Amino acid sequence: MLMSGRKIEVPAGSGGNKKSSKIIFTNGSQDPWRHASKQISSPDMPSFIIKCHNCGHGSDLRGCPQSPLSIEGNAKNCSSPDAVQKVRQQIVDHMDLWLSQCKDAGRNCI
Repeated sequence: MLMSGRKIEVPAGSGGNKKSSKIIFTNGSQDPWRHASKQISSPDMPSFIIKCHNCGHGSDLRGCPQSPLSIEGNAKNCSSPDAVQKVRQQIVDHMDLWLSQCKDAGRNCI
């Protein structure tokens, strides 16, 4: 899959050169990689930035840097745990919506 913030496509060898959809992009405000990610949200490819002074790469999954390391992650270590929880809920909401659309259409989307 070719991915940049402006052009996201499935390569020709994996089913053609078609536009991908239903991808969720999340970035921490302090993540140096966020500029290589999609920054502007769209209905089929939402993009969220978790804003806090120590929200780095992977904050949506594991929380913010912590010592000792907690593999499960802990959003309480972020300067704004509510910002992490809000983005996590938005991810769940999008996934629930897309799965319900798939079920309503009577298709197997997995």
